[in-house]
Amino acid sequence: MRTLIFVKRNVKELLREPLSFVFCIGFPAVMLLIFVLINRYTGGATPMFDVAVMTPSICVFSYTFTTLFTALLVSKDRTSSFLSRLYVSPMNVSEFVLGYALPSMMIAICQTVLCLLLGFVIALCTGAEYMTFGGAVLCVVLNLPAMLLFVACGIIFGSLFSDKSAPGIASIMISGGGMLSGAWMPLETMGDFATFCRCLPFYPSVIVARAATALDLGDGFLTAFLTVVAYAAVICLLALPAFKKGKQK
Repeated sequence: MRTLIFVKRNVKELLREPLSFVFCIGFPAVMLLIFVLINRYTGGATPMFDVAVMTPSICVFSYTFTTLFTALLVSKDRTSSFLSRLYVSPMNVSEFVLGYALPSMMIAICQTVLCLLLGFVIALCTGAEYMTFGGAVLCVVLNLPAMLLFVACGIIFGSLFSDKSAPGIASIMISGGGMLSGAWMPLETMGDFATFCRCLPFYPSVIVARAATALDLGDGFLTAFLTVVAYAAVICLLALPAFKKGKQK
């Protein structure tokens, strides 16, 4: 019950930040539209810009923005009198972390659904092939570990850094999501660099999302999915002591 009340409060705080919707939802949608239009007007010269391929990639990239705004919310609360008062409540560290994670997970799920819907509209207007309904549902479900991973990173950054430095640190995830995920670069053709990227969570997350929407869970999927799950589990476990350390500051 205590966690639920805290979740409701954090949802209201996120709703008061219109910029969070512009960056978390609006910006990825604009990027998807731009990439698809570029591919359309170049005669389909870049297959990875096809709407059915680019949509799940943009879904994963959009999660990096949840890292930023989760970090901002946690860091602001930690440096304010609000969280200082809550520290004397009977809530434990896990309840605090869950209270921050659930609203951010809701935003990540909304990002995914809206990107998938936008992709459907674009495919409908252009006559392009698109994923099935089952592929879209599977994309949401199998992307949950990736969502949790990026949200937990936001909690860690917000717990360890101030509200002035946390957003800058969190932007590392946005840069990583752009350069190391293969969302709009053919990493599979880059040899050792692709191998390096497979050891990080960004590229495997995109592989999982694309495999889910294509309903092709064959070669490479399981390794990528387990990589994302492992990263998510470790980062979530690290979020607890990180928040506890931030609480003691």
